[in-house]
Amino acid sequence: MLKVISLVSLCLVFQPAVQAKPCGTIESLTWLVGHWNSENSKLKINESWQRISAKTFEGSGSTYSIEKKKIVSSETLRLVEMSGEVFYVAKVASNDLPVAFKLTSCTTKTAIFENSLHDFPKKISYQMNKDKNITVFVSGEKGKGFSIEFIRENDS
Repeated sequence: MLKVISLVSLCLVFQPAVQAKPCGTIESLTWLVGHWNSENSKLKINESWQRISAKTFEGSGSTYSIEKKKIVSSETLRLVEMSGEVFYVAKVASNDLPVAFKLTSCTTKTAIFENSLHDFPKKISYQMNKDKNITVFVSGEKGKGFSIEFIRENDS
């Protein structure tokens, strides 16, 4: 009996530390905090995230048309941790109410938010690149959509 207790104790000592489920907390998304910019010949797009509390990040995004010389779209964003899950909530002009997307998958460099009931998009994915910039994939039915390459704005 003493051998069994010793063996169990030994196994518990060398058991790997159990970590919290990474997609269940907003903490796994701190790499999104900051100011992000994207620009091509037609558009300037920016997205910003800041930590408001231990369970909430607030964000905003806007798209500026170089040709029209004005902002053509903007959105208010929020990441909220509730009941062991994380939600991405977007308020855009084309919807009367905010739309929530559930964090369904994540790693230390990716976050995938989904809402299969929404018309478009159904999925929003963030991917941290090796150069510390991010790519956002916005997709709908059958993966159709677009991506945006963002560069982190220097904090100075």
